[in-house]
Amino acid sequence: MRVLGIDTSTLVCSVAVVTPEKMLAEYTLQVKKTHSERLLPLVDQMLSDIGITPGQLNGVAVAAGPGSFTGLRIGVVTARALGQALNLPLAGISTLAALAAQFPHFPGLISPILDARRSQVYNAVFHPGESPKRLRADRAIPLEELLRELAVQDKLVLFVGDGVPVHKEAIVNELGSQACFLPFESGLSRASAVARLGLDEFNANVGLSYRELLPQYIRSTEAERKYQARCREGGVSAEHHN
Repeated sequence: MRVLGIDTSTLVCSVAVVTPEKMLAEYTLQVKKTHSERLLPLVDQMLSDIGITPGQLNGVAVAAGPGSFTGLRIGVVTARALGQALNLPLAGISTLAALAAQFPHFPGLISPILDARRSQVYNAVFHPGESPKRLRADRAIPLEELLRELAVQDKLVLFVGDGVPVHKEAIVNELGSQACFLPFESGLSRASAVARLGLDEFNANVGLSYRELLPQYIRSTEAERKYQARCREGGVSAEHHN
């Protein structure tokens, strides 16, 4: 089985193809071009380089959230289009679970953090493993609240994700030597991890159709928040408009 992995949930654009035995290829970019400009050309180049056609894929796994609203939409729409065109099963993978899966042998807890702005991070907490054991659901949480939660754990905590460089000083100030970090490049989102978790889902026969795959935003988009605010100001329930 060949599974295409896609991760556009952050500024990183990453694509990969994995089989049960190995990773055939992984291409990752972190440049200023938008994901909509680079994603499909990157997939096309990778498939050409490894000598397979889109029709030889057996499934597509995509990082479905949390993360950048625009990035998630691009990744999910692309996966849905491929699923529909090629009649492939799809898997929507947690961005945070895919980050945690990259470090199966860490001797402690793994706490991926993505910068959610508005004084929050996207976060979940895992026991490490090839299929990480989830201790906290994906959420948007104030960093201070997360650090208080982790401080009472008598375990090392590995922080990965694009929220690390933004919040590293605050993390160290609160957790001291309990906090562990990697070189930034080692903690980036990788499509191979997304693809590997997707492969597990396909093997368990829990793939999605292109109609079922949706982004997992965790919290409302800016447009939704503004709309809800206007409804509140006008004394009208947003549900009445759905």
